[in-house]
Formats: sequence, structure tokens, C-alpha cells
Amino acid sequence: MAAARRGEADSRKPRAPSPVESTVRRRESRPRWIDWRTMSKKRLAWLALGGLCLVVSLGGVIVDAVGGTNPYTPPGHEGYLSHQPLLLGQREYVGTQVGPTSPGWEWRAFVTNIDMRPTTYAESMEIFSADNLEVTFEANARVQLRDGSVREVVERYSGDGWYENNVRRPYRTAVREIVRQNDAFAIKDRSEELAAAILARLRAEYEGTPIEFLDVSIGNIEYPESVERQVVANLAAEQRRQRMEVERQIAEARARIRETRAGGEARAQQIEQATLTPLYVQHEAAELYQALADDTDDDDGVAQARVIVVVPTRPDAAGVPRIDMGR
Repeated sequence: MAAARRGEADSRKPRAPSPVESTVRRRESRPRWIDWRTMSKKRLAWLALGGLCLVVSLGGVIVDAVGGTNPYTPPGHEGYLSHQPLLLGQREYVGTQVGPTSPGWEWRAFVTNIDMRPTTYAESMEIFSADNLEVTFEANARVQLRDGSVREVVERYSGDGWYENNVRRPYRTAVREIVRQNDAFAIKDRSEELAAAILARLRAEYEGTPIEFLDVSIGNIEYPESVERQVVANLAAEQRRQRMEVERQIAEARARIRETRAGGEARAQQIEQATLTPLYVQHEAAELYQALADDTDDDDGVAQARVIVVVPTRPDAAGVPRIDMGR
């Protein structure tokens, strides 16, 4: 019984593989490689097409990374298109384009965009006026580039740096030379007139170029405190001078009045002395005596008589006598 049970247990245990079986199993467990000999032609064609597409895609990515461009020009700008060789050679002009636009994919094509819109350029100025006073102000100029001039701007006027390299210094020079010919406080009163003169000069200077000046203005005029104190002192001195001038004119007028009056009195005396002859004086005295000697009635109607004593006051008896009246 026991022997039979041991036999059954031994029969249940797995049997060890033989060497031949182990070799076969190892071969079956290896990965199966593509066997090109057993594949169909259709499947091979699809694989070849997929590989070609992959190569082309990778090539396109590489080409685009190396030299593919899409030059874009934004609104209000003009673009200067140029081509740059990959390895050797210089960049050369291709054409222009007006934004907003883009020509699409290009090989090694580049664009230099120039803003053609009007732009205001402000310059802070500090000068000495004609009366040697320091003045600080701000000059503003509205400038734009003429349409269709992008090629000339890039090739002759430094491209984006056209203002700094070609306009800024002549503009400041024109402002300085025109403004400093005026007194300090006349600049504020004549700011519009001075701006018009500056604009006319700059337009004449840049005539025939891509640069166009639209407007010029002068503002924010300031004077240092020392200048203001000096101006106040000058005004006070001017007021004193004007007051003294008025007083001098009044004194001269009074002197002329006194002179005129004295001359009139002298002429009157001359006329009086020339016309009052002795006979005329005696005649007038006689008339006076007659008038005084007339009888007059008193309030009660009684006639009264006057006694007149005539005593000459001059040796020639031609003077007006002193009259002594009595009853």
C-alpha cells in the first residue's frame, strides 16, 4: 500500500526536459525579426513610402531651420526686402513691400521695416538769449518719411537710425541759431513766430529728401531763479528810470510855463510903457477928476459938493495924481 502511494506521488512531479527539448524552447522564446523574404511586395511598398515621407519631413524641418523665412511688414511701415546667401556673398536688394503684408515662405529673404508714420521728436534745449540770460525750453518737431522712400532711407539714411544720424543735429542747430537772436522774455511772446521760422528753414534744408517736416513748436519755456531775480531788479530799475524821466519832463514843462509867463509880463509892460504917454495920462486924470467933482444928492435929496486937491506925483506932472477927497 505504502509503496503504491509513493509511486503515485512520484508520477505527479514534473518531468525534467531533455536537452533537445530545452534547445527547442530557447529558440522559440527568441524575438522574431522581420523576414523580408517572407513579406509581400505591397507591404514593402508602404514601408518604403513611409520612410521616404519621414526623410522628406526631416529634410524640410532642417531646411526651414537653416534658411526658411517669412518676412512680415506691420501696418504703417514699408519693408526693404533683401536676400542673404547661406554661406558666401553679401546681402542684396530684392524689393519693397507696404504693410501689413507678407510674401509667404522665402529662402533666406529678410526684411528691414521702416516706420513711415508721422512721429513727434522732442528736444530739450538750453541756450543763452540775446540779452545773455539762460533759457531752457523744449522744441517739438513732427516729422515723417515720404511714401515709397524706404529703399533710399535704408541705403542712404541709415535705416531705423535716420533721425539720430541725419536730422537731430541740424534740427537742434536751426532751433539754437534762430531762438538765441531774441531776448529771453521775448522768446515766450514770439514762440509761434520763431517756430514758423525754424520750420521754413528745415523744409528748405531737407527739400528733395525722404524726410518731411510737418510742424514745429516751442514750449515749456523756463527761466532760472537767478534770471527771475535779475529781471525783477531790471524792472524795478526801469520803473525808477521812467519815474525820473516823468519828473524831469514835468520840471521842464513848469520851467517853460514860467518862462512863457515872464515873457508875457515883460511884453505887457513894454506895451504899457509904449502906449501910456503923458498927454494920455493927463487926459484920463482930467476925466477922473470931472467924474469925482460931479454933485451928487444924498439920501435925503440934499446936494453935496466935493473938493478935490490934485497933487502931481511925478516931476513932469504926467503921473496919476494922488487924490484926496473931502466935503
